[in-house]
Amino acid sequence: MCEKLKIGKITGAQGLRGEVKLYHYSGDADALWRLTRIYLDEEYTIEGLRYRGRTSILKLVGVDNRDSAEALVGSEVYSDKEESRPKEEGAWFVSDLIGLEVRLGGETIGHIKNIIDNPVHDILEIERNDEAGGRPALLLPFIDIFVPEVNPDAGFVAISPPEGWLV
Repeated sequence: MCEKLKIGKITGAQGLRGEVKLYHYSGDADALWRLTRIYLDEEYTIEGLRYRGRTSILKLVGVDNRDSAEALVGSEVYSDKEESRPKEEGAWFVSDLIGLEVRLGGETIGHIKNIIDNPVHDILEIERNDEAGGRPALLLPFIDIFVPEVNPDAGFVAISPPEGWLV
């Protein structure tokens, strides 16, 4: 049994031949081209993929008319995590990073609470270990100069923020 990764949601039927519109959570169009199957309530083989503007249009084997496509609207879409894994060096799933320790100079200062999608670059939302003062979570651009080491296997990221960032 493969580990599943939630990748999107069926948002509508397209045309009369059973195609469905997919809202893809990551926005990584190339990831869809690597998939051969998806999972909703059952496994579906992908017969075709095209785009209409920024909308992904999928043709699934066995979904052959508008009624069967409309029956899938609202369904969460999953893929095999390994089949979906980014191919680029230094790319991770958000789920690989949430919860990792954040280390500054070898000291753990908190953990990654969230990754904020930003048009220029992603942003790490870091929940500090010393939240007693009511300080909000820290935000740090997820770029090499500020995050020189990412090691999900060891459970941490090392950061090198600008001077005065931690105050």
